[in-house]
Amino acid sequence: MQSDSESAPSGSALRHRVQEHVRWSDVDVSGIIRWDAYARFIEMAETELFRAVGFPYATLWDRLNIWLPRVQFHLDYRNPVRLDALLDTEIWVGRIGRSSIRLEFAVKKPGGALAAEGYLVIVSIDRTNGRSVDVPKPLHDALAPYCPSPARGEEDET
Repeated sequence: MQSDSESAPSGSALRHRVQEHVRWSDVDVSGIIRWDAYARFIEMAETELFRAVGFPYATLWDRLNIWLPRVQFHLDYRNPVRLDALLDTEIWVGRIGRSSIRLEFAVKKPGGALAAEGYLVIVSIDRTNGRSVDVPKPLHDALAPYCPSPARGEEDET
């Protein structure tokens, strides 16, 4: 797996990119990627984005005393992907609300054709009582370069 960050096409925000091959366990009997395999690619990109901004999941929970459960995952298919294709998964912050972070993603095939796109919403919750809490400022600030717009306070209460 290869991972790096680069400017977005518009130059307004960074995008984190992870490359990974489609594996045998990712495809169905026809050799086309299964829908649930995309969750693996997105989780890998999410994990590497947080590592790149200095908050690897191995230490994030203890450092900030929060959990970040996934509360929504939306995926739009654009083109079929076959076994062994090397996919580029780009991930960036769509917006940061009071307690939620919306991560946008695009999965591209060799040659740049869009295979799938969508978003993932995670929510900052207190580790002791499970209630939503503000996205911690250090995390907010670390993710800001990956967010194309002013981030804090733009979305609803979540």
